[in-house]
Amino acid sequence: MRLYVTPASPWVRRVRVTILELGLEDRFEFVQTRWPHSWGTRTVTTLAPDFTAATPVARIPALVADGITLTDSHAICDYLNAELGGYRLLPREGAARWQALATMAIANGIIEAQIARRAELLRTGPDRSDDFIAKMRDRQMRCHAALEAQHLPSFGDAFDLAQITTAVACGYDDWRYGPDWRDAAPRLAAWYDSVAGRPSLESTKPAETPQR
Repeated sequence: MRLYVTPASPWVRRVRVTILELGLEDRFEFVQTRWPHSWGTRTVTTLAPDFTAATPVARIPALVADGITLTDSHAICDYLNAELGGYRLLPREGAARWQALATMAIANGIIEAQIARRAELLRTGPDRSDDFIAKMRDRQMRCHAALEAQHLPSFGDAFDLAQITTAVACGYDDWRYGPDWRDAAPRLAAWYDSVAGRPSLESTKPAETPQR
């Protein structure tokens, strides 16, 4: 199986942590992609042909496996959990499944805001919107607070896909934007610190994307 990756993407990290937690790393070829800083606002014309063939939407991560291609981290994690993981990270059905999906929806909202904020920060000149940047930051803080108040109490001992997604969102904020989110959700920050040393998280710490 081939997975197209880059070290800065929280979506990629979410998939890589899932792979490690399921013990599947030796079944994957990880293909490093390279992106210019204009990726957020302009068409990238320097992508490798095999990558654009796998993912015409030019989105990472992208998985090529068993005759199918998946170009969305949610779909990839679902595939890994269902087809290769025996539903160990997300139940097939029942109340626990819906609770996990509810948590992931909020954590995914943080990641979406993080990426949108990053893309706008990379925009140069008068077109960059400080109002939009502030809006995405406010969304991040609001979602962190909601995770702490509404979802953290449901976290169990198993490091499942809901916790993976939450940890990736917290880790990206620490790396890219600093500790502001910790003031919005101190108990969530304490939980994150308690899991951040897991080998799957330690070995996938974010780093800047290689440039074209």
